[in-house]
Amino acid sequence: MKAQRLVLLLLVLALVVGLEAVLMTHLNGQTASAPVTPSPEPTVEPTQGPTPTPVLDLEKTKPNEAGEIPILMFHRFVDELDPNETYSDDFKRYTQSFSYLRELLQRLYDMGYRVTTMNDFLRNEIKVEAGYRPIIFTFDDGAASQFSMIEQDGQLVVNPDCAAAILLEFYEKHPDFGIGATFYVNLGTATFYEDRSEGPQLAGTLQQRLQYLVDHGFEIGNHTYTHYSLPNAPDAETIIQEVGHNQAAMYEQIPDYTFTSLSLPYGSVPSELFSNLISGTYEGVMYENLGIVEVGWDPSVSPVNPDFDPYSIHRVRATGFLAEDCDFEWWLEHERDPVYISDGDPNTVTVPEAYSSLVDQSKLGDKQLRIY
Repeated sequence: MKAQRLVLLLLVLALVVGLEAVLMTHLNGQTASAPVTPSPEPTVEPTQGPTPTPVLDLEKTKPNEAGEIPILMFHRFVDELDPNETYSDDFKRYTQSFSYLRELLQRLYDMGYRVTTMNDFLRNEIKVEAGYRPIIFTFDDGAASQFSMIEQDGQLVVNPDCAAAILLEFYEKHPDFGIGATFYVNLGTATFYEDRSEGPQLAGTLQQRLQYLVDHGFEIGNHTYTHYSLPNAPDAETIIQEVGHNQAAMYEQIPDYTFTSLSLPYGSVPSELFSNLISGTYEGVMYENLGIVEVGWDPSVSPVNPDFDPYSIHRVRATGFLAEDCDFEWWLEHERDPVYISDGDPNTVTVPEAYSSLVDQSKLGDKQLRIY
């Protein structure tokens, strides 16, 4: 009897506890649910910061951005001179063989030269690895031996027998050498084209030729519309027509391509009308040259040099079949101090203290000067 009362008492107690739990759940507006296992915190990968710029070893690289830069001037190329032909000294002076160009590129690469462009030079934004020497290639007159195209298997391709093909081939093997050259053209002439009686026939429209060069990292410059001898100009209008007409013709081929520099035909300067070479307007087409290059005889001073004149940029004639004093091979043997050696940073200009007087700080723009 006592055992039965005890069981009954325990049942009542359990019922009371259960009712209390239900009541509390109701009062709190909660619904009982199964316990939830907390999700693990997501693993956060550490964020990789920017790669620190290596500290330049000045004593090892010895940069000197107040030094001189060779700007090579080329005109035409042949396989070899025909021993049965007679050539003028002028032709031999301004003509190189394709084999010489190939050999020269390898030699320059081994000597520590690297390509920069005329536009980067004019803006003092030379992008050459630290410790190396910049060099600029320029080609005057738009000869087919400089660049031309042929048809191969129904496709337009660069003619393998032209200077541009050799530059592209070398760049493919040595991409750290850089690519880029300025072709100064006369668009009123047969630019990058000639009739041939033998060998592969040249192909492509003028627009296709110009576009190919631009698409492959080359620059196009102004050389007047008809290769006009500018000192013969009787008036400003003649100069404006020659320079401005060439720019207008370029817009007809590549609408958004603006020339930034001019090469003087024959290296001749019209002293009294010179301002018309820098800028002007021809039939509503405006032109402006940031730089004017001459027929050369020596390397150019640095863009920060007090004597640098963007409208009188010196070039060196590439050595032809007839070698002479002050051509490029001569300068390689008679290099004068100082030569331009890059610090690898387009935002700074680095020079040894002994050459600090060769820097015109007004030409630095937003670049920092570093003297060591």
